[in-house]
Amino acid sequence: MSQVSNHDAAAARRDRIREGAEQAGFAACGFTTSAPAESELLLRDWIEQGRHGTMDFLACPSSRRLDPCEALVGARSVVVVAWPYPPPPAPDPDWKSKLTGRIASYAHGADYHEVLHEKLSKLADTILSVEDARFAIHVDAGPLMEKEFARRAGIGWYGRNTNILSKNLGSYFLFGCIITDAELDADPPFHSSHCGDCTACIPACPTGALDTGPTIDARLCISYLTIEHRGPIAHELRAPIGNWIFGCDVCQEVCPWQGETANSNDFLQPSLVEILEIDRDGFRERYRRTAVARTKRRGLARNAAVALGNSANPAAIGPLGRALISHDEALVRAHCAGALGQLGLEQAAAALHRGAAARQVPPVAAEIDAALIRLKSH
Repeated sequence: MSQVSNHDAAAARRDRIREGAEQAGFAACGFTTSAPAESELLLRDWIEQGRHGTMDFLACPSSRRLDPCEALVGARSVVVVAWPYPPPPAPDPDWKSKLTGRIASYAHGADYHEVLHEKLSKLADTILSVEDARFAIHVDAGPLMEKEFARRAGIGWYGRNTNILSKNLGSYFLFGCIITDAELDADPPFHSSHCGDCTACIPACPTGALDTGPTIDARLCISYLTIEHRGPIAHELRAPIGNWIFGCDVCQEVCPWQGETANSNDFLQPSLVEILEIDRDGFRERYRRTAVARTKRRGLARNAAVALGNSANPAAIGPLGRALISHDEALVRAHCAGALGQLGLEQAAAALHRGAAARQVPPVAAEIDAALIRLKSH
């Protein structure tokens, strides 16, 4: 009788936590143990191959990424929740004439790090209401491999696009974790995959960042290039970026498990000229407390220059030429020069010559010279 009573009490605790998660707006809630993730060899190989790019924080001691007890000594359980976000708008076939960019759908609205932390804090209070326990909150700014714990908590499986996929939710959601010393029965983990023989995401990736394994080559990923990568973008990767200026949704958009696309959205489809020309105060006012702030003003302007260069639109020459002379960031000026060459339009040469006359620093001068050579070859 006592065993039945204990089982019923444990189930009631989990049900109460799930109810709290649903009330907070989470689309799924699962439970797993605090046992370390069994991904050390995979993670080590990925790092040793340099596939993490310049994200050196990912090369921190693997125990911090794999073991929840590193965040909370004595942890017994991990509560994993999925926070949904709207699907992206369909790609605008007229973006080249409109000179509009694309921002990944998850970045719309308030910065999800802050939103999830607040929601997780309230859910932690729910856990405390059913059991006296300690806890630590994790959003993806921390080192924990939350995708692996989401799989173990039964929320979904690893898709070939390396995202966790759910039959009900697709993959348009973000993860949060509560690591706790409360003992909560674990959900069955997802061992199987429901991708079948579908490989739609692999050829759809514009830069070829995906392969058949469960990892991605960050050095080629548009999300990495437009957000985490702080320096110049390699010439051969600029054209495949298209008009993405913050993140990328392509490998999710083509997945058969996703739902319909959303309506057009000015935040997610902004004017490239406005982004290129935005000043510090304007950037701060427009993007503070949003995820877009992570790429910083110069990174976003760099990305806008690349997208303008991919537009093949003569209307991009004027904004690029002005920024080539007047922008306060050499990184942006260099990409404006490269974009003028990418346009392949004879009218761009005059803008490049004016930029050269402005006594540019060596990296910008080199981009101007390369762009002029490219235009001459056209």
